[in-house]
Amino acid sequence: MVKISFLGTSAAIASIKRDNTSILLSAGKDRILIDTPGSLLVKLAKLGLDYRQIKDIFLSHSHPDHIYGLVSLLHSRYKLNDRIRIFAHPKTIKLVRSLRRLFKLGDTAKYPRIIYRPVKRSSRKPFYDSNEISAFAFKLRHSADSLGLKFLFKKSRVSLVYASDTAESKDLIRAGQGCDYLVHDCFAPSRFFKQYPQLARMHTSSLSLGKIASQINPRVLIPIHFTSEVKYSLGTVLEEIRRNFTGRVILPGDLDTLRLV
Repeated sequence: MVKISFLGTSAAIASIKRDNTSILLSAGKDRILIDTPGSLLVKLAKLGLDYRQIKDIFLSHSHPDHIYGLVSLLHSRYKLNDRIRIFAHPKTIKLVRSLRRLFKLGDTAKYPRIIYRPVKRSSRKPFYDSNEISAFAFKLRHSADSLGLKFLFKKSRVSLVYASDTAESKDLIRAGQGCDYLVHDCFAPSRFFKQYPQLARMHTSSLSLGKIASQINPRVLIPIHFTSEVKYSLGTVLEEIRRNFTGRVILPGDLDTLRLV
């Protein structure tokens, strides 16, 4: 069974209902945590998941809201004598190494042994390959170290493309063609992008997301990474998406879990 659990669905500023974006992919024995904002142990516990099963962490980029909880997660694995693999852009890995030194988490007699896996952004060759999942990376328009992610679940033959922070990206449109699930940045309705045009350099409006989805044609579109800095309704988000995309749309909430079929 392949599942996606939404540990958080907010952009950088969390709200009373939505925390910073992070997801957990589960397939067979594989557990892949994507991004590490705060309170991860609490969220995993609420979903009935054992945090000690997290062995593989993918970091999409090095902005604080996607990485600040990593220190706490590593600290929580005190005296477990285990290891964690971290997959990320080399720039992000450099920051993680600095954080481990700063918080004195490098002693492997006390804390997990970290295996770093620098990720090259190539949609042709998987950077992660198990019996259950192959994962590929590609460029996004957000930060210099941003990774777009594409997952192929081997047994179910389901595909998922993930881009939590990005402006409109030709690389993403190429990588995502015909995917089953598209999980994509949906920062705010288009009126705020007109008011703050700089947003279009790093994020996607709900109107633009509908246009992107119409080009990729996923079986299911899952908007994510909603900002709470301005007021709007998810009804407005859905209405703007529907102007250009008529396929199935799921608007996830924090701690929702979906079976991918």
